[in-house]
Amino acid sequence: MEKMSMQLNRNDPSYINAVVKKKSQTDPKETAIREKIEKNVLGEQWAQEAFAGIQREQISYLRDSVDHVSNPDYVHERTQTVLREIAMRLRSKIVEGQELLQTLPKGTPVLIATNHFGAYKLTATDPRADIGVDIPNYDAMYPYPMYFAALHPVSSVLGDNLYYVSEDFPRVFGQIHSAAGFIHVPPASLEIPGGRTAFLLKQTAEALGKHSNAAIVNFPEGGTSGKYSGLGPYDLDPFKTGGYVIAANLGVHIVPVAQFFDKHEGIQLKVLRPFIPPISEKEAYEHMAESNRMEMQLWLDQRKNQ
Repeated sequence: MEKMSMQLNRNDPSYINAVVKKKSQTDPKETAIREKIEKNVLGEQWAQEAFAGIQREQISYLRDSVDHVSNPDYVHERTQTVLREIAMRLRSKIVEGQELLQTLPKGTPVLIATNHFGAYKLTATDPRADIGVDIPNYDAMYPYPMYFAALHPVSSVLGDNLYYVSEDFPRVFGQIHSAAGFIHVPPASLEIPGGRTAFLLKQTAEALGKHSNAAIVNFPEGGTSGKYSGLGPYDLDPFKTGGYVIAANLGVHIVPVAQFFDKHEGIQLKVLRPFIPPISEKEAYEHMAESNRMEMQLWLDQRKNQ
């Protein structure tokens, strides 16, 4: 394991290499879950057209952001617009639980905990051919907006901007990621003194300091649903507790949201009851996380069987 300081040098060649290696899309498990997602999502003409449009839109967004990477305000506003437009293409809407969001003050900061539905894997792009950015051994990427744009209806009801937490991206794509206000997770192959949760807690606190009206999407599974288990895209892996620890220490609400793709209607969202986790022992956080996972899994199973 390579030791690095709390302030990671994202331009260090060893860091860039670790990020590029982690982003490889040739892994057999990655290919298998992508094929399962495609089967679930692209069966209807409207969906095929929507995803083709999203792919074009994200390429345009990345080209524009590369040109304006030195202007964070521009990248931030451009990103928020793209997230809204992609959510519309996905026909994303809250179908249950919107009244629960009404209990929170407008503009309140929240962490959205959601299942890691990997529809973004259907919009891969070639950085060199499509965007004009040549990074050695980095011949494909999943543009960030599609990772979490479907949650835009939740942030809209709350009066928040929408952000997310994800693994880092190399070079200029990492710069755009930060300019957009997103939180990056260093590659697991790199050791962070103090631990990853402390590192992410610091980033989240800084993000909320810049944008207090932030809905930050977190994926407690830590990876695409069904990828590592070999199951399907709605078979949830155990939830990790880092987001719950961060919410407890910052005193912000967790808003659990389940997302499901209906082939006729688009992305459907179920909002579960928001709560501020109390600062607790490990077992209590695990109980909260498992309770949210089980409630989401029950709803997803009901949707699958309809």
